[in-house]
Amino acid sequence: MTEAVAAVHNVDQRSRIVRFDHPALGDFSPVECEQHGSDSGDFVCGTSSVIWPVALLLSRHLCEHPELVRGKSCIELGAGIGIVGMVAAALGAVRVVVSDMPEALPILERNAHATSAKLSALKGKCLVSVAPLPWGDALGINAVGRGEFDVILAADVLIAGWAHTHGALAETMLALLRPGRDSQVLIGYEYREEWETIGDFQDQVEALGLSVASEQLDEGPQMDDDFFLYTLKRGEASGTEHGK
Repeated sequence: MTEAVAAVHNVDQRSRIVRFDHPALGDFSPVECEQHGSDSGDFVCGTSSVIWPVALLLSRHLCEHPELVRGKSCIELGAGIGIVGMVAAALGAVRVVVSDMPEALPILERNAHATSAKLSALKGKCLVSVAPLPWGDALGINAVGRGEFDVILAADVLIAGWAHTHGALAETMLALLRPGRDSQVLIGYEYREEWETIGDFQDQVEALGLSVASEQLDEGPQMDDDFFLYTLKRGEASGTEHGK
């Protein structure tokens, strides 16, 4: 999935370009995103300027189920280098916004510009826009479109030690989600030896009236950790227990 052999956290976080291939992408394959590892002069501490394995797995899941995003309005939260959002655009989403903290936007803007240029050459494909969106920021939510998104995408945004962000993240997702039971949130999550993190977040979203269902993502032979897809929807009974 990347241009060099997996080296750090099961993926290559040192190559300058991340390349993601899948037959479902058709003429757009491969999706390419720039990244900045910790040994790069452009690395920004405190941001995710490199690829993480669950982002690739969530991207592959979208390729295997393109109906999840095709014809839909999508936003990626905590997008990092933005590869999940770029894949959604390549699969036929009608609108894609990739968002993150303001200090993380330069690499997102470059990747979105490159992807949009490639998409513009393919008739009928949407462009990708970039937006600053700290979780819980009402002005940022209004700017990108409160209640306007059919699908909210997120990969590796739930990490131990950051439980204080869960409430703002849950409220942001609810605020952005289009009313109706067909809209949904798709979260790629990597299990890191504890269930308290995802359990706390699940409590937060269920308190807001969202249902939670989970399934294991197929990591393939190159991955040696456990990865899950959490699906959040409005007004349905919960379909999972903490740690499952």
